Amino acid sequence: MEQQNIIISICMIMKNEERCLERCLKSLTPLREQLPCELIITDTGSTDRSIEIAEKYADKLLHFEWCNDFSAARNFGLEQAKGEWIMVIDADEELVEDVSHLVKFFTSEEKYKYYGCFLKKKNCFDAKICSSVESLKDYEGGYSNFSDFRVFRADMNPRYHGIIHEAVSHFEPTYTFKELVLYHDGYAFEDKSKRREKGVRNASLLEKQIKENLHDLRAITHVLREEDVLDKEVYKNLILLTEKLMYKNLRNIFAPYSFAKVASYYLERDKEKALKICKDYLRYYDDKNCELFEMDIRFIQAKCLFAQKQYQPTLKMISRYFELIDKYESEKMSLELLKTAAPMYVGEYAQENMKYLRIQCYVELKEMKTAGELLKQIDFKKVTGTGFFNFFVLVIRLNHFREANISLAEYYPILSRAMKGENERQTEAAKQVYDLLQKHINHVPERMRKAIFTQIAFSEEGKADLQDMIDKSNEEDRKKKENFQNAIANAKESIRELMKEENMKNEALDLAKQLEELAPEDEEVKEFIKVLSE
Repeated sequence: MEQQNIIISICMIMKNEERCLERCLKSLTPLREQLPCELIITDTGSTDRSIEIAEKYADKLLHFEWCNDFSAARNFGLEQAKGEWIMVIDADEELVEDVSHLVKFFTSEEKYKYYGCFLKKKNCFDAKICSSVESLKDYEGGYSNFSDFRVFRADMNPRYHGIIHEAVSHFEPTYTFKELVLYHDGYAFEDKSKRREKGVRNASLLEKQIKENLHDLRAITHVLREEDVLDKEVYKNLILLTEKLMYKNLRNIFAPYSFAKVASYYLERDKEKALKICKDYLRYYDDKNCELFEMDIRFIQAKCLFAQKQYQPTLKMISRYFELIDKYESEKMSLELLKTAAPMYVGEYAQENMKYLRIQCYVELKEMKTAGELLKQIDFKKVTGTGFFNFFVLVIRLNHFREANISLAEYYPILSRAMKGENERQTEAAKQVYDLLQKHINHVPERMRKAIFTQIAFSEEGKADLQDMIDKSNEEDRKKKENFQNAIANAKESIRELMKEENMKNEALDLAKQLEELAPEDEEVKEFIKVLSE
């Protein structure tokens, strides 16, 4: 018997979602228990256990013949909806258990003030972490935020458009559920080939969509996110098209992200061009509603200015970047533009990069005390593998400057523990640091080498590794001496060969004198010079 007085029709499309489907559908149970809901699932050709799983939960299980059009599939399900409101969710997403904000909204008069609602979406990228947690709400790893229009009034006859990265047109006013998070792991791939396969599919559909409308900035920015699978020349042409369109359509809601994306493209190719685009962004979008992508702009400016050895301006950009990061993370920033895209340079890796760059600036400015103070603020337990390597390289470098107040005695235990830790990326980075430290030891004067050994031996971990370091250092010294002796022997042989030729004695003498500078005590070299000088 069909349900009556349905408040929310929850609509989903799926195909071969066995991996995550049940997790998603279970997460909807609290909402379905507290509000009159119907769950409509549209299958587009599953061959795994998805249909079997869906049958346990769905009120309506529909079958749609896939036609390379996500909007068509979604609209097929929407047409069957009987609720006052429609909520769209995907199989690779999860709604947190606390849905009290949704329930309160839909059981109050508040809902009549709005035409639709945005949900906060957290894109989780680390596949290993995603697979290790029972629920994505426990995920701790790399991520990005987005704001998605997912809930809308049925009486507005909502329909999706766009064959991929489809969207529903919305009318103001809209409401945003700030306390509710929709977790998503659809782009967290342990198998890189699957990520590429999905990217190729997305890119091909988006390219088709763009050909139908070369002025669709929304579709173009979506395809730009598939850079890894696009032909380089195709990607370059898309950047040039985006650059042209963004200046012509400054009021387009996708223009701010376009400026950041194009500036990011030029970051490694034409730093002057990147800086100009950043400057234009700040000129055209100087209000607080556009601070979201200003974070990307400041990141790009800092990287470009540092490459140009403009260290003081770089520090100003980094300072502004972290000012914006604080506002973003404390949600004191306007997040309106999250409806278009997520900022590119706000994750832990990007923030570590800026912290590293800031310390590097002070090193280049010969302000070692400040560099040391900033380095002491780094929590090595929390940094990524790349961050661990970069910051520890600074430890090794600043260790030689008294005013920096950085000692290997304090940091070596961190390195030793990281080499034996459970974090694979950090462990690999720590081993690379260890090898680098060994090479560093082998290339510094004996006096400095002894000082480093003394600092390492300060900790129990260091004492355990010290003999290995000394043995490697001695072996390196032995190899250096052996190589040196071989080089001298080869040079002597060359002199003997030259001496056999009457017209090559001057060349032999020149070579012997050069060799004397390297081996002044060598008696055979002295004899060469004596004979050749006669």
